[in-house]
Amino acid sequence: MKKLYCDKYDSKMVSYLSLFLYDDIRILLAKDINQKVVAVHTWNLLASAEKPISQVWKDELYKLDVPTKVFVHNQYFSLVPGAVFNPDFLDVYLSFSGDLAFGLKTFYTSLDSNNIQLVGGMDTKLFQLLSDGKSNVVFHHGASSFLSYCLNEKSKLLPQEILIYLFDKSFYVSAFNKQGLVLFNKFNAKTKEDLLKYLFGITSQLGFDRKHCRFTVFGKHGLFEIKTDWAMDYFKNFKIEQIHFNQSYQPGTESFAKTNHFESHWETA
Repeated sequence: MKKLYCDKYDSKMVSYLSLFLYDDIRILLAKDINQKVVAVHTWNLLASAEKPISQVWKDELYKLDVPTKVFVHNQYFSLVPGAVFNPDFLDVYLSFSGDLAFGLKTFYTSLDSNNIQLVGGMDTKLFQLLSDGKSNVVFHHGASSFLSYCLNEKSKLLPQEILIYLFDKSFYVSAFNKQGLVLFNKFNAKTKEDLLKYLFGITSQLGFDRKHCRFTVFGKHGLFEIKTDWAMDYFKNFKIEQIHFNQSYQPGTESFAKTNHFESHWETA
């Protein structure tokens, strides 16, 4: 099922595309020359008997040969310090995350002024399908937007900080000690009790003090029925926040900015 946040647009206005591939949803943003969103297409996998990914590369927007960024949310990613990074060893870096599927196409994203490289991978056939007809397409792991946001905010962080982005019965977690990144990972969680177990474990593993560490949640907290007063029984400093904006919208597309998708507010530059 495809949802249009703006079905009236001139394809001549479209200068850039950004595609976000989640397990449960696909999101395609079309932007003008000033990087303002002029149209949004989404495909809900849970509400469709078809395979929405096949609809994406056939979509009239995605067929446009304009600079395109594809963000892939999957289990294939690894962080590498910029000081030791070598792009010739992407497969080696990615193997640190676990067993790799056969036929992965690897790529990487530079973050924090090249101090961190986020290496990702995806199925080679899907990579080729999404690249066909594109003279300028760049792939990123989906975690790059959330991690870039966290790194952008690090000067404002307390000595102990844990930031969480909830989505698709999963979450990314980013932990900082004295404004330095000490942990980044993705976990699956079906309930708020699952989330609680992970947060207790992460806090203990890092030696953080639950009375002083600040926990900030972004994203689809409604799916987990999480409220601030629930968390205060376990953590002294817990808040549910909205992401700052680096996305901007043309009239008619602003309703997408009200969703809890991280990329509706913030996208890796």
